[in-house]
Amino acid sequence: MAWFEWPLILSSVLTQLAIGAFIVLGIVLLTGKLCFGQADRLYRTMPALWLMLFSALLLRELNLMLADTAEVYQIGDEALLAITFIATALMYWFAEKALIGSDTFRKACLALAILVGSGYLLNGLVLRSEQWLVSSHFLATTLCGGALLAHACLIRAKHKVEALNVVLPCVGAVIALVCLLTGLPQLGELSNQIEVGGSAMPFIAQVVSLGLLLAAVGVWSLPIITKSKPVMGVMTFALVLSGFSSYFAGVGY
Repeated sequence: MAWFEWPLILSSVLTQLAIGAFIVLGIVLLTGKLCFGQADRLYRTMPALWLMLFSALLLRELNLMLADTAEVYQIGDEALLAITFIATALMYWFAEKALIGSDTFRKACLALAILVGSGYLLNGLVLRSEQWLVSSHFLATTLCGGALLAHACLIRAKHKVEALNVVLPCVGAVIALVCLLTGLPQLGELSNQIEVGGSAMPFIAQVVSLGLLLAAVGVWSLPIITKSKPVMGVMTFALVLSGFSSYFAGVGY
């Protein structure tokens, strides 16, 4: 994608971050580690995810409808899965907030939302399977960036599960490392394209993206290194770095 296609890039980034974050938060909720008060505070942070998803879909669909004026507009599989995810996630959220149905019913709704979100992840990987670098960036944004956003939501909700402050950054670091190792071979290919007269922008954008991803994970892991509690200021800075990393990844496609 080119720089001027920022609405589509931003749409993809917001969707991937929000869905990835909800998958992580859903797994945490299913473990039952959060008490009622912590879970209730966590639900109050989730409207930020809904805002991200609605903004992403609006950006994407308006941009595509305006671009395809000469053709019959059709919604894509990825957007359809995102819409289905929003519907199932909101159904769970409303059921939990209003205490509709039994606890088993609400857990089933949560499991369904996680399943649809996982379907979005798998579908995205299949669509991008021809290029490992693109797939690795998608994985990094959805899982690593999503886990970072989920951790920020938990910090905002003042959770008391100290193990999560170690587990989530470590999981993010492993995912980032895997994405870096799988993406490096194609960086060599992009470098070779410059030597034969190709554009340098894809190579530069991907290098910047990977660098920012590592920086985001480094900032995220600082509380572990300093043996301190994570605070929203640190989490916000790491999220900004992760967001720019995902944006530059989109520019380099």
